[in-house]
Amino acid sequence: MSQNKTNNRRQGLIVIGAVVAIAVIVVGVAIAMSGNTGSSVDYSAIPQSRAADGGFTLGDPNAPVTIIEFADFACPHCQNYHPTMSRFINDYVATGQAAFEYRNFPSTGGALTRFMAQVMECSDEQQPGAFWVAHDLLYDYATTNRYTEDAARDIARELNINYSDLLTCTADANQINVDERLGMSNGVNGTPAVMIRYNGGPAQFITHEGVTYNRGSVPFDVLAAVVEANQS
Repeated sequence: MSQNKTNNRRQGLIVIGAVVAIAVIVVGVAIAMSGNTGSSVDYSAIPQSRAADGGFTLGDPNAPVTIIEFADFACPHCQNYHPTMSRFINDYVATGQAAFEYRNFPSTGGALTRFMAQVMECSDEQQPGAFWVAHDLLYDYATTNRYTEDAARDIARELNINYSDLLTCTADANQINVDERLGMSNGVNGTPAVMIRYNGGPAQFITHEGVTYNRGSVPFDVLAAVVEANQS
């Protein structure tokens, strides 16, 4: 009789252990999925172009609103803001309601960020669309302590681009200078900085409900409200 009780107790513990293990797995998967929400973008599904001054652009070029981000991969605030911008791209750029320009603006990263901007430009010249893949790779490298000059070689390997050709191209790549001049001429003096174009007009800082966001990140809710207010 006591043996039966022991066996029953053991079986009960096994069942409880299995239930707990399954619960842990389910919770872990849920956390992983929630952590990835809005942080990845399928760039191949979004129109890609370049602005009149060469700036790299995502989305419908005729969208009523274009959000412009000036950023530096080495900037911790930019790294923290990256998931917000990814969410914005998924929710509003991929759906055709807005366009998005990414402008490299060396601040924290200095010469390294300038070089990586040239690598991004040249990657795209050798493999159209590679700019945006490199953009995400560099944020990944920056948040995992791999944002060094070796990142250029890593990008070439990831994109299957000839590294020597990539380096040769960087000697003449100058979009970074255009991006930097655009930011400085509009009062950008740090990163991240977010500006807006209405119907292809000049870049300006975002003003919403009496607040002008002329430095730092702009909350997702503000970006969403501005875009939605300008839909026909």
